[in-house]
Amino acid sequence: MRVRGTLFRKYVLVFVAAIGGMLIVRGMVELYISYRDNKAAVVGLQKEKAASAALRIEHFIRQIEWQVGWASHPIFIAQEQAAEQRRLDFLWLLRQVPSVSEVSYLDATGKEQLRVSRLGVDEVRSQKDYSTEPKFLQAMTGKNYFGPVYFLQHSEPYMTLAMKRLGQSAGVTVAELNLKFVWDVVSQIKAGQKAYAYVVDSHGILIAHPDISLVLQQSDLSKLPQVQTALATLQGPGAEAFEIGIGQDLRGDSVLTGSSPIGFLGWSVLVEQPLSEAFSPLYDSILGALALLLIGIALSVVASLFLARKIVRPIQALHAGAAQIEAGALDHRIEVRTGDELELLADQFNSMTARLQESYTNLEQKVEART
Repeated sequence: MRVRGTLFRKYVLVFVAAIGGMLIVRGMVELYISYRDNKAAVVGLQKEKAASAALRIEHFIRQIEWQVGWASHPIFIAQEQAAEQRRLDFLWLLRQVPSVSEVSYLDATGKEQLRVSRLGVDEVRSQKDYSTEPKFLQAMTGKNYFGPVYFLQHSEPYMTLAMKRLGQSAGVTVAELNLKFVWDVVSQIKAGQKAYAYVVDSHGILIAHPDISLVLQQSDLSKLPQVQTALATLQGPGAEAFEIGIGQDLRGDSVLTGSSPIGFLGWSVLVEQPLSEAFSPLYDSILGALALLLIGIALSVVASLFLARKIVRPIQALHAGAAQIEAGALDHRIEVRTGDELELLADQFNSMTARLQESYTNLEQKVEART
């Protein structure tokens, strides 16, 4: 009879499969837990940074809104003196708020009566008609107007702020805001060595980025999946929620990205970090877990060899003893001291051999007696 495999090999395979399987399952569970915890920590940091940047930008715009509102306070003096007081208020605003590049006053009919600018020539009673423009129409309803982002002479981004004036000089105050401050906000965000933040408007046009050249090029990021998600969230009912996911940067590399909306402006702040950096602690833990797993499997192999040898050795002794008995060595006795069924089996073999030897001896004696 041809034996296809030895008991020793089978026992080793069984023990290695059992112990190694348990180690692999445990390792996979630990890796999943590590991945979950590490991702939660990175996502939490992304949320915090995006929310912090959005809050700072909102505070910046609200502060300017308050200062423009102060410069739009009612004036209850003679018309000639009111015009001069309004000009002085606008000059004060330009000195106190560097982000305001220009401020103008539109009367109740939408005609421009005063413009004070740090970029151009001041104008008085130009009578330019803005009565049909959204900034005038919305401001006259009492709701402050925050216009879309535009690039002045294809350089820095600007935005229009308009609000209603009260009193005898009722009308609208219009301020043009330079958004360079937003660049300072995003450049200060540090969520990792390679992490960065940027801001896009409601159309996905880049407003602020650590790489200023991308802003000056008026880069359109609306095709990036994370920007599309951020804009969809901004327009949907969950505009106050944070969005976290996997996206792509401008080079096509995968990044972990988080966004936070600035609802009243229609902007989104996004914080991105390369996956290789974001999950580097996870990769380290994976390598550590794999190393421990390999060590565990190696130890399981050694333990399996020891256990299999301990189990197979008495069986081999039985096999060797049976072979000698088969060869005619009836005086051979099998020595097995395991304290279990194998030892009982060896004793039965020995008893059987002893009886067989006795029978054989008796038979020889009878043959000799007859001859």
